[in-house]
Amino acid sequence: MGRSGNLPAWLRSREAGVLLALVLLVLFFSVTTSTFLTSLNLLNVLRQVSVVGIITLAMTILIISQEFDLSVGSMYAVVGIVVATLFNGGMSIWMASLAGLALAAAMGLVNGVLTVRGGIPSFIVTLGMMMVYRGVALLISGGSPASVRLPAFFYSITGSRLWGAIPAPALWFVIMAVAAYFLLHVTGFGFKAFAVGGNREAARLAGINTGRVKVIGFILTATAAGLAATISLSYLGSATPTQGQGMELQAIAGAVIGGASLMGGVGSIVGGFMGAIIMGIVRNGLVLLGVSAYLQELILGLVVIVAVLIGHYSTQQRR
Repeated sequence: MGRSGNLPAWLRSREAGVLLALVLLVLFFSVTTSTFLTSLNLLNVLRQVSVVGIITLAMTILIISQEFDLSVGSMYAVVGIVVATLFNGGMSIWMASLAGLALAAAMGLVNGVLTVRGGIPSFIVTLGMMMVYRGVALLISGGSPASVRLPAFFYSITGSRLWGAIPAPALWFVIMAVAAYFLLHVTGFGFKAFAVGGNREAARLAGINTGRVKVIGFILTATAAGLAATISLSYLGSATPTQGQGMELQAIAGAVIGGASLMGGVGSIVGGFMGAIIMGIVRNGLVLLGVSAYLQELILGLVVIVAVLIGHYSTQQRR
């Protein structure tokens, strides 16, 4: 057995590697910029990553079950427009938000049923539905943004800065991370998701309804997109039919950086949580360094590729 075999199990885990990368990034940007390691900037990073981070947590669960959803950005736009339209039409923001979450769950159900019952790869299904849902957002809104002025209490718990400092969206991100951790790592559903992603046929022979597990994963991911859209609507005060473009790739990238394998069966909520934060820190740090927007995308792409290679190598070593 090599030296790595003498290390504690947690040091050999993927999460330890992700944590190390996170610490090194913080140190790097702290040294190279004068404003990165300030409370104001760090709180802004948390606020910026919270919306995509909520989706990343659910996407991690879906990827573990060996599926992914390219339509989350479009669903995010649909829910934002629908909630704003219903509220402006006279519905209470609470009922409008519940309607938005129900709509998101229904869209996730459609994605899941088409994938499982139709026997169509989720890449094709969600790629097509990404365009369908984007079209729905444009039709509902007429191509125009919808502005809202939300009640003070609703805004205070979803879009404001709590105690004058902590962004409410960041608190929601943490709450959803705890809930997702419990779902994936404590409940029977989490065990089934890992089993289905690791070996679908073996899971089926063990009596697991593999199709149901995957459909639930799609519903959870869509509902997370709906929740993120409502929170975004609160602190931005508006929704546009074009919002959320590229969000699906950011969510998948965060999950992969956090250690989830696109082959399924591998991943964790802790890793997904840190992966989302890493994406936000890299983007924020590059902005502070004055790196051009075009070069930022190139660097972020390289980060994702390196994360996938490291994850693949790690998986091969375990075998």
